[in-house]
Amino acid sequence: MSVIWVYNAQEAAAAVQDSLADGTSLALRGRATKLSLGRPVIAERTLDLSRIAGAIRYEPEELILTVKAGTPMSDLDMMLREHRQMLPFEPPDLGHFFGTGERRGTLGGALGADLCGPRSFKAGRGRDALLGFTAVNGFGEAYKAGGRVVKNVTGYDLPKLMCGAFGTLGPLIDVTLKVLPAPEREDTVILRGLTAPEGLRLLRGIAGEPLDASGLAHISGELAQHLEGVLGVAEGLTAIRFEGAREAVEERVQTLSHRLRRAGARRLGGDVSHDLWKRIGNLDLMARENGVVWRIVAPPFAAPAIAGEIGPSAAQYDWAGGLLWLLLDEAPHAHANLVRSVAARHGAQATLFRAPEAVRAAHGVFQPLDAGVDRLTREVKTAFDPKAVFNPGRMYEGI
Repeated sequence: MSVIWVYNAQEAAAAVQDSLADGTSLALRGRATKLSLGRPVIAERTLDLSRIAGAIRYEPEELILTVKAGTPMSDLDMMLREHRQMLPFEPPDLGHFFGTGERRGTLGGALGADLCGPRSFKAGRGRDALLGFTAVNGFGEAYKAGGRVVKNVTGYDLPKLMCGAFGTLGPLIDVTLKVLPAPEREDTVILRGLTAPEGLRLLRGIAGEPLDASGLAHISGELAQHLEGVLGVAEGLTAIRFEGAREAVEERVQTLSHRLRRAGARRLGGDVSHDLWKRIGNLDLMARENGVVWRIVAPPFAAPAIAGEIGPSAAQYDWAGGLLWLLLDEAPHAHANLVRSVAARHGAQATLFRAPEAVRAAHGVFQPLDAGVDRLTREVKTAFDPKAVFNPGRMYEGI
């Protein structure tokens, strides 16, 4: 497969025009950290967007950032840290999880895959932070959507549509995001030895209180044993994170620690807390285990039942049970029928997040669409990319 490197919107548009003239398709690529996410793409050429990188306009005092979509997340984090700011949706970097050997995922890739981290249940997802963008459509035209303000009424809310489209509607060129001040302090309260139902019951209770936790996760012992040092335990680990002003965090941690002192609550501060939540968001612990991985977004109260009916060999629960990461033994069918039937019964959505290419091609990756949604999805694809130039089949066969 030949590779086309582009440096700006004009070159990307020209590449699309050439593909239209030749009747060929394009696989979109940033830094290739998520090529194993989604169905395999069959295309004649690869459009490499990794050179469209760097900041365009940063207004720290206005909490607004415009940056090229190929900018690595690590570079963006460094830029924001200099001004004590952060992205609210805490996007993970899954390079290690998918075995690429480096953590250099791009912002455009994170938005295109709608990836968000442990804070998202409180601060929203990437689509909530994305104010506007420049992209190229399937007619070979560069266009802009959205704007630089939170309240924008210039037309359809295309930023939300692009998030989670996996490049099937065209490549993002640059994006404008709202950012937030970084917290003055971060602390985490942990408990060991709770079962998943016990830990999730506790987390759901805390989520309903005015403690304003920004991280609510439970890790099964099979994964928690991979944590180094004093955190590494062969039993369940339940974690509650607090972020914000120093005095407020101190008060909340003291309140919760006092309540849970008989359960052996322990406090993690600063870098130790930060590192733990990075590893949770980046799926570092699950990366050490072999097997297929399913991502299930569910009503939090249903998480214990979903996991109980599926029977994973290891599990990581985030968002107080609203997000499940389940590790299952490798199988030619990836347990697809079981997982999807259980998820549907509980009003959840299941995504085959890690599996061999042949398995993803044969059994699909994303939640099967009902007839109405399938028709709407195909109509949207046709409106943006009528000749199916971009990432054919990445999400669904024929789209």
